[in-house]
Amino acid sequence: MKASFNNVLAKMHVPTRRRLKPAVLIVCVAACCATHVFAQPYPAKPVRIFVASGPGSGDDFVARLLAVKLGELMGQQFIIDNRPGAGGSIGQMAAAKSPPDGYTLLLGGGSMAGARYVNAAVQYDVLRDFTPVSLLETSPFVLLVHPSVPAKTAKEYIALARSRPGKMTFGTIGAGQIPYWSVILFNNMARIDAVEVAYKSTEGALIDLISGRVDYNFAPVVAALTNKARLRSLAVTTSARSPMLPDVPAMGEAALPGYEMPAWRSILGPAGMRSEIVEALNKSIRQVMAAPDVRQRMLESGSEPITSTPEELTARFADWVERFGKIAAQAGLKPQ
Repeated sequence: MKASFNNVLAKMHVPTRRRLKPAVLIVCVAACCATHVFAQPYPAKPVRIFVASGPGSGDDFVARLLAVKLGELMGQQFIIDNRPGAGGSIGQMAAAKSPPDGYTLLLGGGSMAGARYVNAAVQYDVLRDFTPVSLLETSPFVLLVHPSVPAKTAKEYIALARSRPGKMTFGTIGAGQIPYWSVILFNNMARIDAVEVAYKSTEGALIDLISGRVDYNFAPVVAALTNKARLRSLAVTTSARSPMLPDVPAMGEAALPGYEMPAWRSILGPAGMRSEIVEALNKSIRQVMAAPDVRQRMLESGSEPITSTPEELTARFADWVERFGKIAAQAGLKPQ
């Protein structure tokens, strides 16, 4: 054993009189190997992105587009892992409990900031349990009504609904999603007393809206465009008009100054991710979302690509936690 160690040391050009003891040498070699492993550029293996909704959803579309482009740019596969259920909390908690090594990420939206106010299954704190990486996009929802409703503008619809307290019905796709918050804020600001009808999907809510079973709801821009002949678009939930619906005013412009409830999506990781990994991801995400082909596909889906620094995303979540808390208090909402 002694001879073999001496041979190794001789090749390393260590003077004989200063040669290390075998046990010390083993520790040094192991430390060098560990340093080499940790020095490997990120990502050194495939990265998983949790999506808290099923295949075919808007979240899924954005995540898959991003995953393909990040894989091409960063030289590793980014794999989508759909984890729907419990209002999104299943996938979100799975991400929060994962190692913060950069190999598990989450596509998380603005609804996460308000989840704890309406969803009793939520066990995370979005400001404590996640590492913000970058904003990805923002998109409006649209106030849609059945053509039989005798109102051509949002202001006319508000007047009509106020004249029929408890008679008008609106569709939602479950408490905590942005369409839900859009209609809750709308009803509160407009002082409308209406009846909620809950659906499992946007498609189900649209079918009943088209058939006249419900009077109004908030739906994605794409839904408004594809049903333009069957539904009337009265206003969008962003602060400015959507390029996809230039003739439809923003709600603040049309009837309710100060109204704003856009959807937005971002990339998060578990709390405690190393800053160099966050920076590498942020840089690559910015590059991907600025690419002309990605931007075009996002605009066609009704979204506007928009990125941020991790600090800006942290501030956005903090602002929206406070915003949803006020809306929930005003509406008397409780976690269920």
